[in-house]
Amino acid sequence: MSSPSFTRIGTATQYDSAVRNISARQTALSNLQENLTAGKRVLRASDDPVAAAQAERALTRIGRIQTEQRALDVQRNAVAQAEASLGDAVGLVQQMRELVVSAGNGGHVASDRKTIAGQLQSLRDQLLSVSNRTDTSGVPLLAALGSSAVPFGAGSSFAGLPGQAGGSGVSIPGALDGHAAFRLPPATPAGPETSLFDAIDAAIAGIGSAPDSTAAAAAVSQALGDMDQGMDRLQAVRGYAGELLNRADRITGDQEQRSIQLEADRSRAEDLDMIQGISNFQNQQVGYQ
Repeated sequence: MSSPSFTRIGTATQYDSAVRNISARQTALSNLQENLTAGKRVLRASDDPVAAAQAERALTRIGRIQTEQRALDVQRNAVAQAEASLGDAVGLVQQMRELVVSAGNGGHVASDRKTIAGQLQSLRDQLLSVSNRTDTSGVPLLAALGSSAVPFGAGSSFAGLPGQAGGSGVSIPGALDGHAAFRLPPATPAGPETSLFDAIDAAIAGIGSAPDSTAAAAAVSQALGDMDQGMDRLQAVRGYAGELLNRADRITGDQEQRSIQLEADRSRAEDLDMIQGISNFQNQQVGYQ
């Protein structure tokens, strides 16, 4: 009497089992299709918690490198502008030096020397403008360790904290030491510190007011010595700027290599082997049918 009941229970159990198997295969097939579409083996942390953590760690590090590289690009641009400004400064001082040499001509009269002094003053004003150039954000290029918005004021003394900022393994300084670039060593160990601007001002005054060629020759001799020292200082800081730009290039190369390695780590952790993925999908599709 109970045999038909057992048969119905057994058939229902088989039916439920078949439905569960079909549903599981359908879910697996859908997941495989999703993986193929995305090209990833791990789409959710629940797929593989360890791999997901590894991929997330790699992505975080890649993001940090990208942030550091953007900052480095800003610093590189600022140093490149500063290096170009120092080049302009050297060119202006060279023009002044040529004028000073011409002022020593014994055939010049007082009016000629005053004309040369006026030309020197014009070039000096241009040099002051160059020394106060800023980057695209308005930060002085020769701010040293920090300065006012105008590092060299009307008196041409440095309005800031002298010194050169350091970099790191992933950055370079964003400004150069303007104080060092325009400073002249004192004539004696105990002598006062002077700047290239002071030397130019003295040359303008000495040449413009020289009553005769003898006085002009004395002013010219002093001015040439000071200008030569000034150009040496400018060239030294400019050379340092070139080294900073080379360092920025090396940092960029290192960061690119790190990014490639991290991207490989991320790919190994979460990307799908497409050949294996297609094979698994086809096998699952056959099983589902």
